Amino acid sequence: MLTATIEDNLSRALELVGGSIDPEIAESYPSLEARILAQALENVELAECRLREIQKLVGEISDVLV
Repeated sequence: MLTATIEDNLSRALELVGGSIDPEIAESYPSLEARILAQALENVELAECRLREIQKLVGEISDVLV
């Protein structure tokens, strides 16, 4: 029963990171748990970059509209 719970948790965690692991991350980390955490961190970093770009674009639009 414990094994099933762990597998369910890992499956859910994998879903939350988008369902797949970047191949470079997969090669760099030995366990699925570490790969999931590394992929989550990578996703956060990408989201932060996108947010900064969006803020820049919206700021430029705001400057034009003023």
